[in-house]
Amino acid sequence: MSEEKIMVQKTTALLLAALAFAVLAGAYAVYAHPGAQVQQSVPAAANPGSAAQAIRPPPDAGPQPAVQDVYIRALGTGAYDKAEIAVKKGIPVRFHFTADADAGCGSYLVMEEFGVKLLSRNGEEQVAEFTPQQAGTYEYHCGMHMFVGRMVVS
Repeated sequence: MSEEKIMVQKTTALLLAALAFAVLAGAYAVYAHPGAQVQQSVPAAANPGSAAQAIRPPPDAGPQPAVQDVYIRALGTGAYDKAEIAVKKGIPVRFHFTADADAGCGSYLVMEEFGVKLLSRNGEEQVAEFTPQQAGTYEYHCGMHMFVGRMVVS
């Protein structure tokens, strides 16, 4: 065999090994979180539409809402449908999460600061509830940090 052919075979083998490692690492990140608790779905009302982002009343509005419903979907394109959401501090947030069937690692959503770990299988909606107490910007992401979004608390 020629040296060039041997080099092509070695390169191909190395690339296949790297691909296998990436797939295994992704599977581990999504499915093998020892000790981590994936939050179970809270019975959710029908999704009022993908346009629902967060309840943001005008400054002169009356009483604040009892809960802020936020809807996030992981898309098969490798991103969330909303890269940024806005909520108010001190008001409970009901975080609704779904993932397209081809979203890969995006079917698992994590927001460490609030203890949120949601896994959407087959597009089922998962819901977490929490109340942000401090203003700031908080990241939500998949287990591999390939899908990334942020929640701005004001």
